[in-house]
Amino acid sequence: MQAALRAEGEEFTVGPLLGQGGFAAVFRARDDTLHRDVAVKALDLEIAPSRTLAERFLREARTVAQLEHPNIVPIYKVGRQGTALLYIIMRCIDGPSVRQLLSIRQRLSVGDSARITRQAADALAYAHSRGVVHRDVKPDNILLDKQGHVFVTDFGIAKAAEAVSAAATSQLTSEGMILGTPQYMSPEQAAGDAVDGRSDIYSLGIVLYHMLAGAPPFDGPTSASILAKQLTATPEPIRRLRTDVSPELAAILDQMLQKDPGRRHQSAAEVSQALVEVLPTAARGRVKVKRSLISTLMKYAVGAGLVGCLAFGAFAAGAVVVAWYALSSKPRLSVTAPVPAGLAATLRRQGALLPGDTATYVFQPGGSEEQTLFVLTTRGGAAVVTSAGVRRYRRDTLLGFGDESRWDNGPRFLFMLELRGGRRDTVYRSLSARPFFELSRRVGLIKIEEDRVHGGVRIRAGDRPRR
Repeated sequence: MQAALRAEGEEFTVGPLLGQGGFAAVFRARDDTLHRDVAVKALDLEIAPSRTLAERFLREARTVAQLEHPNIVPIYKVGRQGTALLYIIMRCIDGPSVRQLLSIRQRLSVGDSARITRQAADALAYAHSRGVVHRDVKPDNILLDKQGHVFVTDFGIAKAAEAVSAAATSQLTSEGMILGTPQYMSPEQAAGDAVDGRSDIYSLGIVLYHMLAGAPPFDGPTSASILAKQLTATPEPIRRLRTDVSPELAAILDQMLQKDPGRRHQSAAEVSQALVEVLPTAARGRVKVKRSLISTLMKYAVGAGLVGCLAFGAFAAGAVVVAWYALSSKPRLSVTAPVPAGLAATLRRQGALLPGDTATYVFQPGGSEEQTLFVLTTRGGAAVVTSAGVRRYRRDTLLGFGDESRWDNGPRFLFMLELRGGRRDTVYRSLSARPFFELSRRVGLIKIEEDRVHGGVRIRAGDRPRR
């Protein structure tokens, strides 16, 4: 596939493979004529499960390429390279997806959630007016550039796969190409019924709920269990989970999530207008994406040797780091105060907690390092519990936290304690993405400077650890 793409070298230079799923892959490339970075989505006809799918993929891509809207990722070119490859060249969005934002912040502010939803609704309204239904609206497919502008991507791809469901393999279904993404799927889509733009409205409502609550309303151990909830279950009222959501905004969300399409907003334009009426700041064109967050995400991408196009397209499974985040196992423990009595008793028995001290945070990753417990205490100290014993540090000894990243069949992260006298204690040597982001989000990584005069380690003013 890479060799076939390079045959188009007179127009663009193909860079590294950024993501792959099923029979499609996404590359970063450089447009040599216009001197800009682009994303190239390629479909390998030799391994695609159906040549009908390939033709439909090309036809749908050309339809989507006609969409010109400020909130839709533009497609620059759709083409074929010989008989082996179809490709789409689109804008490269160097910024986070909503999935990335949620992986770092867990949930977003009411204002940012409304602004993202409003701009996504505007993009959907435009597409619907031209007969294009998205069918896979989810946090991975809503992107933000560095200025905080919102873009929706991957229109029509699910429809291309759905059109050949009878000929597609069971692998396609298991990967979600036909069914979409269960957590964000409308009831009618889950039931296999015909869908229209109101299905996208329901999915966008699920995304709004996720941004506000920190998790989608329905989840489960299997796709079938999630789809059953989409068909029958009622979401927990958002105001029980988020008291700063106004009754008016909650009413909009409730209407978006109606099981009966006839009881939802009948157009995405209605959703956009309703959001602005109850929250005028939703009309703003930018979302507050802190530069520190962009820098953090870029840092880990650079550490993996992958820069640019941080998120685009379901085939690439979103951004590289977030793709590995999604594939990583959850940490075995990530508990904030009040720590359960049984766990606290175990920590005292192991010697991690001294008399009169209590735990404010307890972390234990899965995988090869799952035996190591990391504990923060109310007195500002920390403890590292391993099979070999316990290492405790008082507040006046602990200066902060540090990390390093590398690429070893995926992003891996080292997490360490910065101690007085220039000492370091490496707590974890090879954390995968999800446990690392969870741990760093909880403890707050701080900047450590080398003291060139005294040879020690010191903290920049104002950069005390957050607990």
